[in-house]
Amino acid sequence: MTIPNIFRFATSELSQDAFICWLLCWADPALKSENAELHTCGLSLLDALFHKQGKTLPETINSVQVRKQDSNIDILCIINGEYAVLIEDKVGTKQHSNQLERYKYEIANRHYDSNKIILIYLQTRDQGSYKVVKDNGYTPFLRQDFLTVLNSYLGSNQILLDYRGHLQSIENRVKGYLNIDVSQWTGDQWIGFYIRLQEELGTGDWGYVANPSGGFFGYWWSAFCDEHSEQYLQLEQNKLCFKIAVNNKEERRQLRSQWHKQILSVSKDDSFRLTVTRPSRFGNGQYMTVCICEDWRITNSSGLLDFNQTIERLREAMKILKNAIMVAKGSIQIP
Repeated sequence: MTIPNIFRFATSELSQDAFICWLLCWADPALKSENAELHTCGLSLLDALFHKQGKTLPETINSVQVRKQDSNIDILCIINGEYAVLIEDKVGTKQHSNQLERYKYEIANRHYDSNKIILIYLQTRDQGSYKVVKDNGYTPFLRQDFLTVLNSYLGSNQILLDYRGHLQSIENRVKGYLNIDVSQWTGDQWIGFYIRLQEELGTGDWGYVANPSGGFFGYWWSAFCDEHSEQYLQLEQNKLCFKIAVNNKEERRQLRSQWHKQILSVSKDDSFRLTVTRPSRFGNGQYMTVCICEDWRITNSSGLLDFNQTIERLREAMKILKNAIMVAKGSIQIP
């Protein structure tokens, strides 16, 4: 039987807040004699947080004060009474309600030296974009960053070991897209694949898309715009979709038909290996799928993803879309 891990059940942000506060408290020099290994790990976390923002942890630390939910700030850690480490803690949710700016403003009004304020966005699950986070001056501190700190711990404290095991289990599931049969992928494996795809393509965004059919994890990229519509690609897990977005209701049917024919015709070129077909049904909303492809993932004999060949298939889809757009502009004639 698997040994129970409390963090399998304590999965909320409040539980994670408590662990982070607990570990940061151990960085206080007064606790070094109580447990040197936990003290060192707490210091390692502080050092990693400072380093993430390109700053250096003070050589001498006299005091560490940790506050939870101070003016709605998840975690506020005050070092030597002069450094303020503000941590916005997330477990899969995203920033909202202008909270990052509000918390930054709150700390600035407490008259800390601006060079001694550390703004951290700690995310132990995953999200498609950190642009808003960075635009607000915060630095993402992600699951892999936290695991690096926790893996430096050589002690036997069960709280820390349980939390580290919990984070590692998430990491293993997300990386499972490399060693799990593609037919058995769950949301975690799709997330892992999308993160790797985003790194490879250098563009795109992903997230969970809710709909009446149950929803899916999607990835959207390669967007082009003209005065009538936006054309882009979207992965809806097993299905690769060529999509358009049309604001004008009166133009939707005509543009849907036009883009379907153009993309389908371009895809028939012998240089493409993708099989592009008509969707089972056409929608008539603002966002419409005009063509689909269901053979875009390449696997080996064991059913495992061949990432490199799969990427090449997706690059083919990008080329098909680009060529169809050139056709629309009159640069290429459909044979």
